[in-house]
Amino acid sequence: MARTMKDRVYSLIKNAIISGDLEAGHIFSIVELSQRFKSGKTPTREALIVLTHEGLIDPIPRSGYMVTPITIRDVLEIFHLRTILEVEAIGLAADRITEDQLAALRKSLGEEAALARTVRGTESYRKAYELNKEFHLAIAQASGNSRLMRLIEQHIDEMERILARDPYIIEPQHHVGIIETLEMRDRAAAQLTMRQHLEETKVRLMARF
Repeated sequence: MARTMKDRVYSLIKNAIISGDLEAGHIFSIVELSQRFKSGKTPTREALIVLTHEGLIDPIPRSGYMVTPITIRDVLEIFHLRTILEVEAIGLAADRITEDQLAALRKSLGEEAALARTVRGTESYRKAYELNKEFHLAIAQASGNSRLMRLIEQHIDEMERILARDPYIIEPQHHVGIIETLEMRDRAAAQLTMRQHLEETKVRLMARF
């Protein structure tokens, strides 16, 4: 039961951080958070330990926990690593991707297009993030390198709070060119397109700081 409650509190606190309901820089006590999310102190403390390991929370001695701020350095460092990893992954995928994997990418693109036509709100952006992650991980999987895929997933997860600031994450057009280069099995073009896609996203997000 305690494990289930910890997972529930973890999800609630993480979603509150990503949405901005728990503001960066503010310090919260375990008592305050357990009351806010209607949970006991033990599962709240356990959830905060996980969130600390994920870099979303910093423990403040004798005070509580602080939501870590997002810095320009965070954006630059993560995009630097994502570019290295994902440009390599799509290069491998251009050589190895199967028709079934291409079909899965087209399906994901169709779902993005359908979502883009809906009214935008918190749930839409959450779904857009999930579809965006699914798209990039599908390419990483097509690379055939499972360790590379895990590294890419780790860095996309680290970016969840940053990507919540991107008003264009819901636009499917950004992924069209990527699929086209993979369909042509053009390694160089695929790598260039991925590099440009990540650079454009970085520039958009940098402008919001």
